[in-house]
Amino acid sequence: MSSKTSKVGVIGAGNVGANVANALVLLRKCVRVVLFDRTLSKAEGQAWDIEDSIPLLEEMEIIPSNKYEDLADSDVIVVTVGIQPKRGQSRLDTLSDNAEIIRSTMKELDRVAPNSIVLIVSNPVDVLTRIAITSSTRAENLIFGSGTVLDTARLRYQLGKRLNVAKLDVHVYVVGEHGDSEFVVWSSAFIGTIPLAEFPIPQGATLEQIHQEYAELTRKRGYNISERKGNTSYGISIAVCQLVNSILRDEKQIFPVSARADSSYGVGTEVVFGLPCIIGSIGIERQLLLPRNADEQRLLEESATKLNLAYNSLDN
Repeated sequence: MSSKTSKVGVIGAGNVGANVANALVLLRKCVRVVLFDRTLSKAEGQAWDIEDSIPLLEEMEIIPSNKYEDLADSDVIVVTVGIQPKRGQSRLDTLSDNAEIIRSTMKELDRVAPNSIVLIVSNPVDVLTRIAITSSTRAENLIFGSGTVLDTARLRYQLGKRLNVAKLDVHVYVVGEHGDSEFVVWSSAFIGTIPLAEFPIPQGATLEQIHQEYAELTRKRGYNISERKGNTSYGISIAVCQLVNSILRDEKQIFPVSARADSSYGVGTEVVFGLPCIIGSIGIERQLLLPRNADEQRLLEESATKLNLAYNSLDN
């Protein structure tokens, strides 16, 4: 797979889908983007607007479409379609409607692009990724969700600012549901090579206060943004671009994506949620076992129980 000949499909020309397509063009992560939407005029409007930036950048191609056939031979297909939560709703409140959308989408993708890597971004992303896996004929490593990639990026950036270190030196993961039951694995947090528990904390703060403050920030950040502007789109679009980049360039970066849990996590092997995985040219190259303490294991089990209940509430 080469970024010089790469093709990325984006399904859904709404706020997230259009921003993903725009970010792929701005950052030149591939050479061809197909922006698919059932309403062709919507795809055209977004694609043409993005296309107008190309003369000021490097040569690329963005193609609007309402035909699944145009997604054939895509290296990666990003799925962003679905009903968005209304004010006061959680991501799981949209599950019933979005489950059927994902099933029908995967059926079409299996028909026209059976070898493409499928990246689910639609919410609730963990349960929808599980539905995509169970309803598709393609190998499981070719399907994963955006998981807690954005949540982890938010945490690393804000914590880095608080500790006055570069975000690249903040090594900590948010795992579990991309939603209310997600949590920070503080016991495995490092600043550079120094455990967070041993790192100098700014005066006036305690380690416990930092844990609580940044766990809350991570959980509520998306809701706080949506309350103010109606949706989130910029952050997730860049997170998606980084995942696409790791696939197309076979970079084998580690991201906490939505994937079926390995048995070593002790939560069964059916639940799908954010866990650290190596992402490369075949999608999920390998899932990693993140060390955690007893309290974190309990939180992981609670998140798994919540997502299993949501999945089992559907007429599968």
